[in-house]
Amino acid sequence: MLNEARLSVAPAGTRSWKKVAAALLSLAPLPLLLLIATAHGLPALLNAAELHSDAAVVGLQARHMLHGEWSWFLWGSGYQTATDTLTAAALFHLLGATPLALMLSAFLPHLLLVCFAFGTLRRHFEAWPTALLVSPLIVTTGPLHIYMFSPPRQAALTLVFAAIWFLDGAPGWRHSAAGFAAGAFVAGLSCFADPYALLFLPALALFCVLGAAAEPAPARLQSLAAGAAGAVAGLIPVWLLTHSADASPGVFHLRTDVITHNLKLLREACLPYLLGTTAYYSPHAGLVQPWPAPAWFRAVQLAGATLLLLGMAFGGVAVALRSLPFAVRRLAALGAIMLPATLAAFAVSVMVMDRLSARYLVAIILMAPFALAPALFLMGSRRFALLMAPFLASAAVAGWLNHGTDIAGVHIVRHSTRESDEARLSNELRERGIQCGIADYWVAYRLTFLFQERVIIIPWHEKLDRYAPYRKAVAAEPRIAYIFDPWRSYEDLRSREADIAAGKTAFAREFEAFQAGRYTVLLLQRAAAGDPRLGARDSG
Repeated sequence: MLNEARLSVAPAGTRSWKKVAAALLSLAPLPLLLLIATAHGLPALLNAAELHSDAAVVGLQARHMLHGEWSWFLWGSGYQTATDTLTAAALFHLLGATPLALMLSAFLPHLLLVCFAFGTLRRHFEAWPTALLVSPLIVTTGPLHIYMFSPPRQAALTLVFAAIWFLDGAPGWRHSAAGFAAGAFVAGLSCFADPYALLFLPALALFCVLGAAAEPAPARLQSLAAGAAGAVAGLIPVWLLTHSADASPGVFHLRTDVITHNLKLLREACLPYLLGTTAYYSPHAGLVQPWPAPAWFRAVQLAGATLLLLGMAFGGVAVALRSLPFAVRRLAALGAIMLPATLAAFAVSVMVMDRLSARYLVAIILMAPFALAPALFLMGSRRFALLMAPFLASAAVAGWLNHGTDIAGVHIVRHSTRESDEARLSNELRERGIQCGIADYWVAYRLTFLFQERVIIIPWHEKLDRYAPYRKAVAAEPRIAYIFDPWRSYEDLRSREADIAAGKTAFAREFEAFQAGRYTVLLLQRAAAGDPRLGARDSG
């Protein structure tokens, strides 16, 4: 009897362990995706001090926010809010106001975005096929790095994906109207976080309507009404903010006279940068140039971009295929519509200026997992993996090379902050008793953050100021530094020196110059009106 009991229990125990193993296996893809994304971004994370001034402004405002200084707007902006600043402030409270904490304030929300995308698609596919769909969000090219590793904007993108998760799940919930209301509310709120989210609103509205259409007839109108109410509630903060006294339209204008310029830039620089057909690398510090890919890999790059775009375009066509589940067609409509919408918005945007304007195209890649859902459903996992392989290989290489001097081949180069040029500059300024300075915009706020505001550096041109009290502090100092960074300054050092020596500035003609690593520093002295060392323009 005992042996019989053991024999009868053993299969049940084996089955239970198999269930546990199967459950763990089904959960494994998401942690694996997050691990791969982190590994691919590790060069940036380990060298977080290589931040730029736009991100530094968020960090500086977050520091002030923790000391009770509040603003609804991002410093120096009348259309971007302090949402990303709040995220940074929360991490500063936990980890300290460090460059790494600032970078994590963008990177962790990106990982959360991946979780929302995975959770949405997991409702309709098995775990590993879902991982294939989400893979374009894991190994990413340079334009996506701009938001993944540097605030502001990532918070808005994460909120868009939270809205998608709510709206996708709502038809299957017991209280579906609440799901539609929540999704629409978060969608509206994402536009408060950053106006770039407005680009997603038409697609999200269509997604909401299609979801409500899938409801039984009695609940259909209720779901639509709940979605409309949620959207209005979510957009109220945006309306209040844009109609406040401190609001300004910024540069979010659309004009048809820029189409020719923008389409040329799209074709020659921005789209290749986004899709990985042109990768950029740094042969040495301060220089970024196209990577000369070998012919065989060039073929991989072109095949990857072509297959990705064809897969997304097929998603738009597949919306009409009744052989596909309606939920998959609905996701395809959401993702596919973003391809032409993003390209059209890019064509008429006044923000398009150079290669880095490719960041305005990231919606294409972000929404690709949804547009590609029909291809996975019809092709199966193995053939779909072959379809995605060229693009993933191309994006992995382009994204890795985009880390610049933070890598050397497959190895990560970690730059010492204690022995950096910034550390040398800080020591030199401190020894000379300098507490304030001026520089190019892309140098000024970056150094101010890295120096933890012990030295305040402002842009030379007042129109580029992001925080007026800084200029008042600099104006009160009789002796300041002009700092030139050959890697980041868009100003000409020799012209600046000549203007000062000729008396064309508000400073004395005579100045002391010294080097601190790569930085050139001019020590400038203010002089009272009538001082013979002052230029005619300033003394008059």
